[in-house]
Amino acid sequence: MRDYELVLLVSPDVGDEGFPTTVERVSKFIQERGGEIRDVDQWGRRRLAYPITRFTEGFYAVTHFSIEPTELRALEGNLGLAEDVLRHLVVRQEEAPVVAQKEAPLSPQEEVPVSPQEEAPVVAQKEQ
Repeated sequence: MRDYELVLLVSPDVGDEGFPTTVERVSKFIQERGGEIRDVDQWGRRRLAYPITRFTEGFYAVTHFSIEPTELRALEGNLGLAEDVLRHLVVRQEEAPVVAQKEAPLSPQEEVPVSPQEEAPVVAQKEQ
Protein backbone atom coordinates (compact mmCIF):
# COMPACT_ATOMS: atom_id res chain seq x y z
CA MET A 1 0.00 0.00 0.00
CA ARG A 2 1.13 3.53 -0.76
CA ASP A 3 0.37 6.81 0.95
CA TYR A 4 -1.62 9.46 -0.90
CA GLU A 5 -3.09 12.89 -0.33
CA LEU A 6 -6.46 13.78 -1.85
CA VAL A 7 -7.67 17.36 -2.21
CA LEU A 8 -11.38 17.72 -2.96
CA LEU A 9 -13.20 20.80 -4.17
CA VAL A 10 -16.89 20.24 -3.57
CA SER A 11 -19.68 22.27 -5.13
CA PRO A 12 -21.27 24.91 -2.88
CA ASP A 13 -24.68 23.58 -4.02
CA VAL A 14 -24.35 20.70 -1.53
CA GLY A 15 -24.56 23.21 1.32
CA ASP A 16 -23.06 23.13 4.79
CA GLU A 17 -25.00 19.96 5.66
CA GLY A 18 -24.11 18.03 2.48
CA PHE A 19 -20.38 18.71 2.51
CA PRO A 20 -19.51 16.31 5.38
CA THR A 21 -21.73 13.68 3.71
CA THR A 22 -19.74 13.98 0.47
CA VAL A 23 -16.42 13.69 2.30
CA GLU A 24 -17.71 10.65 4.24
CA ARG A 25 -18.87 9.03 0.97
CA VAL A 26 -15.38 9.38 -0.51
CA SER A 27 -13.77 8.04 2.69
CA LYS A 28 -16.13 5.06 2.66
CA PHE A 29 -15.27 4.38 -0.99
CA ILE A 30 -11.57 4.26 -0.10
CA GLN A 31 -12.17 1.94 2.87
CA GLU A 32 -14.35 -0.43 0.79
CA ARG A 33 -11.41 -0.92 -1.56
CA GLY A 34 -9.06 -1.90 1.27
CA GLY A 35 -7.71 1.58 1.91
CA GLU A 36 -6.96 3.14 5.26
CA ILE A 37 -7.90 6.73 6.11
CA ARG A 38 -5.27 8.46 8.26
CA ASP A 39 -6.55 12.02 8.41
CA VAL A 40 -9.43 14.11 7.05
CA ASP A 41 -9.15 17.88 7.25
CA GLN A 42 -12.30 19.75 6.21
CA TRP A 43 -11.36 23.33 5.40
CA GLY A 44 -14.91 24.46 4.74
CA ARG A 45 -16.15 27.07 2.28
CA ARG A 46 -13.43 29.08 0.50
CA ARG A 47 -13.37 31.57 -2.33
CA LEU A 48 -11.95 30.16 -5.57
CA ALA A 49 -9.02 31.81 -7.34
CA TYR A 50 -11.00 31.68 -10.61
CA PRO A 51 -14.56 30.61 -11.48
CA ILE A 52 -15.09 26.91 -12.10
CA THR A 53 -18.20 26.27 -14.20
CA ARG A 54 -20.33 29.02 -12.61
CA PHE A 55 -19.05 28.83 -9.05
CA THR A 56 -16.84 31.36 -7.28
CA GLU A 57 -16.80 29.44 -3.98
CA GLY A 58 -16.44 25.82 -2.97
CA PHE A 59 -15.83 23.50 -0.06
CA TYR A 60 -12.31 22.14 0.38
CA ALA A 61 -11.24 18.92 2.08
CA VAL A 62 -7.83 17.24 2.34
CA THR A 63 -7.62 13.51 3.05
CA HIS A 64 -4.47 11.50 3.79
CA PHE A 65 -4.90 7.79 3.11
CA SER A 66 -3.18 4.57 2.09
CA ILE A 67 -4.41 2.33 -0.70
CA GLU A 68 -3.10 -0.12 -3.26
CA PRO A 69 -2.03 1.62 -6.47
CA THR A 70 -4.30 -0.65 -8.53
CA GLU A 71 -7.36 0.72 -6.68
CA LEU A 72 -6.45 4.35 -7.30
CA ARG A 73 -7.87 4.39 -10.82
CA ALA A 74 -11.30 3.35 -9.49
CA LEU A 75 -11.20 6.20 -6.96
CA GLU A 76 -10.27 8.79 -9.57
CA GLY A 77 -12.95 7.48 -11.92
CA ASN A 78 -15.56 7.76 -9.17
CA LEU A 79 -14.48 11.30 -8.31
CA GLY A 80 -14.55 12.29 -11.98
CA LEU A 81 -18.16 11.13 -12.31
CA ALA A 82 -19.40 12.65 -9.05
CA GLU A 83 -21.48 15.72 -9.86
CA ASP A 84 -20.87 17.35 -6.47
CA VAL A 85 -17.04 17.21 -6.84
CA LEU A 86 -15.86 20.16 -8.95
CA ARG A 87 -12.17 19.22 -8.90
CA HIS A 88 -9.93 16.68 -7.23
CA LEU A 89 -6.22 16.00 -7.03
CA VAL A 90 -4.55 12.82 -5.80
CA VAL A 91 -0.83 13.08 -5.02
CA ARG A 92 1.44 10.25 -3.95
CA GLN A 93 3.22 11.03 -0.69
CA GLU A 94 6.94 10.47 -0.90
CA GLU A 95 8.72 8.80 1.98
CA ALA A 96 10.74 11.23 4.02
CA PRO A 97 14.38 11.14 2.91
CA VAL A 98 16.92 10.03 5.46
CA VAL A 99 18.91 13.05 6.51
CA ALA A 100 22.56 12.45 7.32
CA GLN A 101 23.41 13.42 10.85
CA LYS A 102 25.54 16.52 11.09
CA GLU A 103 28.70 16.37 13.07
CA ALA A 104 28.47 17.98 16.47
CA PRO A 105 30.13 21.40 16.62
CA LEU A 106 33.57 21.48 18.16
CA SER A 107 33.78 22.55 21.74
CA PRO A 108 36.15 25.46 22.54
CA GLN A 109 38.77 22.97 23.76
CA GLU A 110 38.64 21.02 20.45
CA GLU A 111 38.79 24.00 18.08
CA VAL A 112 41.77 24.10 15.78
CA PRO A 113 43.93 27.15 16.41
CA VAL A 114 44.14 29.61 13.50
CA SER A 115 47.04 31.95 13.08
CA PRO A 116 46.32 35.68 12.59
CA GLN A 117 47.70 35.46 9.02
CA GLU A 118 45.16 32.76 8.10
CA GLU A 119 42.27 34.65 9.72
CA ALA A 120 42.98 38.03 8.09
CA PRO A 121 41.85 37.10 4.52
CA VAL A 122 38.59 35.66 5.85
CA VAL A 123 37.79 38.82 7.83
CA ALA A 124 38.64 41.00 4.82
CA GLN A 125 36.30 39.00 2.57
CA LYS A 126 33.41 39.34 5.04
CA GLU A 127 33.82 43.14 5.16
CA GLN A 128 33.50 43.48 1.36
